[in-house]
Amino acid sequence: MEAMVLERFGAPLIHRDVPVRTLRPDEALVRVGACGVCGTDLKVSSGALQGIDLPRIMGHEVAGTVERVGDEVTNVAPGQRVTCYYYISCGRCANCRSGRETVCTDFQGRLGFERDGGYAEFVAVPAQNCVPIPDGLGFAEAGVLEDAVATPYHALVTRGDLRAGETAVIMGAGGLGLNAIQVARAAGARVIAVDVEERRLTRALELGAHAAVQYRAESYVEDVRRAAEGRGIDLIMETVSRTETLRANAQALEMGGRLVPVGYYPGTDFAHDTSELVLREISVLGSRAAGLHEVRRAIELVADGKVQPEISERIPLRSVNEALDALRSGQRMGRAVIDFNIA
Repeated sequence: MEAMVLERFGAPLIHRDVPVRTLRPDEALVRVGACGVCGTDLKVSSGALQGIDLPRIMGHEVAGTVERVGDEVTNVAPGQRVTCYYYISCGRCANCRSGRETVCTDFQGRLGFERDGGYAEFVAVPAQNCVPIPDGLGFAEAGVLEDAVATPYHALVTRGDLRAGETAVIMGAGGLGLNAIQVARAAGARVIAVDVEERRLTRALELGAHAAVQYRAESYVEDVRRAAEGRGIDLIMETVSRTETLRANAQALEMGGRLVPVGYYPGTDFAHDTSELVLREISVLGSRAAGLHEVRRAIELVADGKVQPEISERIPLRSVNEALDALRSGQRMGRAVIDFNIA
């Protein structure tokens, strides 16, 4: 099969013809229809993450058609259209049983990280990770939603307990943030978008943000509080997650507010005055990807038209290096998506 392979950290991916892996009895082989190019792929390709063995086929926002299944598979069948949940968990531990597969205590890896992913014509995935999608949902949208929509849903609704009538700030109007704005709107919240780039803020307003704040470190807390129009800020979802932005956002929150970091950078520290955290009851809630039930909820939100995954470009497989370069330089707003219908 055709694939783009990471053979050396920090180097471009190489186009290769690689064999299709033999299926295990509990797996499905999915013919990839589309695969999103995510900012986390830059962490994988740079070598910033631990536990990534080379060579590796990246890509974790995968959707396609089931080609064949292993002997033990009963939940999906050849010809079925699916999105592929990329966290491979045990399904037995207390966290998995409560729908928190991303913090599984017997973690098996992730597609595109510790296991080969969707920058290829085919991907082998545990059949339990195949989530059926409705006929009217395109592969590009279905692949992107299982991370770029489900992750904000997990952060805002599950971890952050965002409620109708509250005010939420989305810091970073990029691939996750633009979808997060729509998720927060669907939850009934008033939404303030924050970014350094005017073009991203313009798009955030087009997608339903009630206000937009251009980030300036020296005046940020005052600026974002002003945008809240006296309502106070109940929740801030952080995709930037740098030391200075985390501190500023903890300060900007209303009494009892929730700070939900989604972005992360290995080695980045966060410290805040403990009297502020305790006396103002500020909650800091790390949020990692999404569980299977949240992927299903993301499918419903997209199928119902409440969220439209933000896709900036559809590209052929061989153009993935250019897409990664554009992402690295900050040129991309929404997701670039590898579309296997494009030669």
